[in-house]
This record gives sequence, structure tokens and C-alpha cells, in this order.
Amino acid sequence: MISKRMRTILVAALVAGLVVVGALGARSLLGTEPVRVTALFDSSVGLYPGSDVQVLGVPVGRVTTVSAEGDHVRVGMELDPDQAVAADTRAVIIAPTMVSDRFVQLTEPWVEDSGEKRLGSGTVIDQDRTAVPVEIDELYGGLKEMSEALGPRGANKNGALNRLLKVGADNLEGQGKDLNTMIREFGAASATLAGLDEDFFGTVANLDDLNEMLVENDATVAKVNEQFADVAGFLAEDREHMGEAAQNLADAMTVLDDFIRDNRAHLQTSVRNLVPTTKALERQRRSLEETVRLAPLLLHNLLDAYDEKYNAIVGRGNVNEVSIWSDDGLTARTSENAPPTLVDGARDGSGR
Repeated sequence: MISKRMRTILVAALVAGLVVVGALGARSLLGTEPVRVTALFDSSVGLYPGSDVQVLGVPVGRVTTVSAEGDHVRVGMELDPDQAVAADTRAVIIAPTMVSDRFVQLTEPWVEDSGEKRLGSGTVIDQDRTAVPVEIDELYGGLKEMSEALGPRGANKNGALNRLLKVGADNLEGQGKDLNTMIREFGAASATLAGLDEDFFGTVANLDDLNEMLVENDATVAKVNEQFADVAGFLAEDREHMGEAAQNLADAMTVLDDFIRDNRAHLQTSVRNLVPTTKALERQRRSLEETVRLAPLLLHNLLDAYDEKYNAIVGRGNVNEVSIWSDDGLTARTSENAPPTLVDGARDGSGR
């Protein structure tokens, strides 16, 4: 038989198990499970399990695991379920001071009704979305390299840096007001460009495309430059002649301007008098076209009629040609485009 003591222990264990199961079930039903995510960092100096995870400076979880994997460090985190974070967030390791523990900062909080997705359990934040602070050793190393490059074994080996600083100090002496104005104007220009960042970067991208095109056509660009240089040299050699030509053209334009100003009334009268002549030529356009068309034939016949022996033009008369250009169809009219008839038709015998 089971003793009373053993029965009490079993009942207590059963009750404890039911309490644990109930708590876990309630936690699952109420959505109180933490959000477990992973971030991949290049390094994790000063970050340990238990370090804070923050959003906008507010703790929202803690670091659970830190493990090295090849060229990166895998950091596991648990976030409070009631602290929502955007799915496209970035993760940054922050070092508030040189010696204190570091924490992970998630950059994008989730905003209700924003249409963005929430960060869910199982999400992995890749290395291209994480960042780590510059280590003090790297900073010291960079400063050391810079000091050596600018020191007596580097740029200042022959005193060049000293001379540069001295010349700079001499040039900037008394220019404080202008420098202040320049910096203020530069700040205003930066504020203006801040609202035009898309256009500015678009312009930079277009300039980059132009530069690539010029690089690809380097030989052609060099040839064009040579041709421009030749043209510039030619113009430089003929500078005096071009100057004289420009001066002569200026003199001619001056004379023309004086002529037009002095004879403005006469020119207006001449233009008005040309109007009737122009209209008459327009009315006789067909006649002029016919004359121009037949003129070569007329000259050819005239040459054929010339008799060198008698030094005379030989021809014969044709009485029927009196009816030239009549409208009875029995005329010497040369074409349908001939001028209007000069003699009335002879259908009734009046034209013959």
C-alpha cells in the first residue's frame, strides 16, 4: 500500500504539473510567448547573454545566446510580445561608453495602421542589415597610421606639412568673417539639398553614366580634343584677320543701318511701287512659264534661220498664223498651258 506521505507527495506533484501546464497553456492562448529572433553580426565584442535589446532606447527584450559561426557571430534574442517591432528593422550593437556592457538596438518600431509587417519568431536579420561599433583598438590603429603618414617619416619628411600649415595660416589670417559666411552659406545649401536628395543623387547617377560613356569612348574623346585644339590653334593664328573681318562687318552694318535710316521713306515707296508689278507678274505667271519653256526653241530656230552666205536671216511668212492662240482648235497654240487666246475663235468664220 502507498503510505500517506507518498500519497501527499504524488498529489502535490500532480497539482504542480497541472499548474505548470495550465500556465503554459494560458501563456500560449493569451499570446504571451516571447518573439525569438536571430541577428548575424561581424563581431560581438562586449555583448553577452542577458544584455539588453532596445527600441528607441526602451528595453524590449534580452540577448539569449552569442555564438561564433565562421566569419560572423549569431546572436539570439527574445523580445517581449507586447513590444512590436517592424519586420524590416536593422540591428546595431551600441557601445554607450568605452567600458560598459553593450546592447542591441533595433532601429524600426512597428506602427499600428502603417501597413508594415511585424517582426515574427524565427526571423533572421542578415549581416547586410546589422552593424557593429568601431573598436577602440581599430581607432587607435587608424590614428597611429595617420600620425606616421603625416610625421617626419611621411608627408613631413622634408618639412612639406609644416610649410603647408604655415601658408594656410598666412592665407586664412584675417579671413574669419568670410569663413563664417562661407560656412553659414554652406549650411543653408546643405539644408536645401536635404529636401532634394532624390534629384541630387539622380544627377550624380547621371554624371556617373556620362563618365562611364566617356571612358568607353576614350579614343574618340581624345580625337575630338585634338580637333578642338587644332581649331583653337587655327583661330589663334588668324586672330588678326578675324578681328579685321569682324571690324569690317561691324562697319558695313553701321553703313547699312545709316542707309536704311536715311532712305526709309524712299524704301517704303519703292516697296509699295513693287506691289503692282508683283501682282502683274503673278497674273502672267503662266505666260512667263511658257516663254521660259519656249525660249530655247526660239533661239535654236533663230540660229537655224541665219544664212552665213548672205549674212541674213531667211524665213517665210504664214498667213494662217494670224489666228495664233485662237480657241477654234486650228491654231499654233503649243500646249494646253499656253496663255489665254489673243484672237476669238473662227468657228463662225469671223477669225479667218
